[in-house]
Parts: sequence; structure tokens; C-alpha cells
Amino acid sequence: MRAKFLNDVTVIMTWYGQENHLFNQMQFYNTMAQTYPKLTPRLIVINDGHEKGREYFHEVINVHRDRFDLTGIDVLKDVGFNSHACRNLGVKQCKTDWMLLMDVDCFESPGMYKHLRFFKNLNPNMYYVPKADMEMPEHMGAYELLCPKGIVKYKTHPNTWIMTKEAFWSTGGYDLEFQGVRHGDAEFFTGIGRPGVKEWDYDLLSDDDDKRMVVKVPRRDPFYIRQERGKQKQAKQIIDFVRVKNTDPYRKYRKKLWNTEWEFV
Repeated sequence: MRAKFLNDVTVIMTWYGQENHLFNQMQFYNTMAQTYPKLTPRLIVINDGHEKGREYFHEVINVHRDRFDLTGIDVLKDVGFNSHACRNLGVKQCKTDWMLLMDVDCFESPGMYKHLRFFKNLNPNMYYVPKADMEMPEHMGAYELLCPKGIVKYKTHPNTWIMTKEAFWSTGGYDLEFQGVRHGDAEFFTGIGRPGVKEWDYDLLSDDDDKRMVVKVPRRDPFYIRQERGKQKQAKQIIDFVRVKNTDPYRKYRKKLWNTEWEFV
């Protein structure tokens, strides 16, 4: 293989007890490390406070950390759905400019891995979303007005991004107001860019089927979902509050990024 580029990309993913998904992710990046030794895979995995799986999480990280560049972050308190804060934390620890942010049930295909790192000319004024095959399709109607290109609505997972750290922080980071509410991804998407300063355009990473991402059934601990329901009823008020807040640059860029203690594995 004659690579055109060497795109050093850190994968950042959050985890909440999906043991098989975590193990399979480790196996995949171990295989990629052996297949393409010129560029070591980089991966940051954050445990979103899952108590029962904490020991397993530590074991998996410790077994695989010598096989590729692997960082494990353990959030020490379970406060319910808190993936947004975990992503902020992962990006804060990221050492590369380019990142792939995704959930643990999202899997790069070998073709996507190869294309992203060795053949895609990544433009820092763009961010990208991978084409996805989804075992359990999500209802994407909310993105019809948010995504005029139709890319997010029809072709990919709604919270998977390939972007630079500059593009990520142009949003101010994920908003902690959405702890327990699964709408923070949409507000993150609409918040990318600094109006009047710099904007980023977006596109599919590739339209080829062999360069897709595969999205498995989430298989989250049911407790993770149940904790959301009370606050979910307030979603409309939270969305309105965040949108107003983000019109003020001072409030947008000085918000709290995480809300619980954590430690490296």
C-alpha cells in the first residue's frame, strides 16, 4: 500500500457497560496496528461512571494499552446519561489535531480506517461524517431542518464527527445542560463555527460502501436510559435555554465542561 497521507487521528468514544462492544473495538484496533504499522492507532475511551463494569473496563484497558496508543478515563460517579461531559473530557486529553468522535457501538470498517488515515486529504476548514450502516436505524426527522445537505439525516450516525480540535471547541464543547437528555448532539451540530470569525463546511468522508462505519445495536444498561426520562420531559425548555445562551459568546465559551471527578486508568 502506497499511502498518500499519514493522518494522525485520535478516536474518542464513551462507554457504559457494553462489554462485547468494548472488547471488539480493542480487537479491531489491535488488528489495524498490526496491519498498518507505520501509523499507530490512537484511542481514548471514557467510562461514563458505570459501576458494575468498572473492573472489566480497567482490565480491558490494561490488557490492550501496550498494543497501540490507548488511554482509559474512568468517571468516578454515575450521574446518569453524561456522554456529553465525557466527550469534552476526552477531547481535552487528545494530543492530535484530528479526532473521530463516536459511540462505542459505532465501528470503523477496515476500508474506512484505511481511507481516513492514508488516502483522505483532510481539509482543516471542513469536518466530515462517515457513511453508516445501522443495525437499528434511528429516527432522524429532527435533522431535516438542521442539516440542509441531508447528509446527517439520511446517511450517517447523528453524533459521529471527524473534525479538528479547533472545530470542536468552536462550539464551546458539548453543553452539560443536556445531562440526562439525548438532544445535545443536535445543539452541538448547530453550534459548530464562530459566526463572523470562522465557519466550517461539512461533507461525507466517502460515499463508497466499503469505507463506511457500522453501527451496532447499542446494548446499553437499561438503567442508563431510565435515568433520562424525568428530565427528558423538560427537553424543549432546555433546548430553548441553550440556544439563547449560545448567542452570547461569553456564556458559550466559558461554560462548565464536565461535572464529576475522574481518573486515568
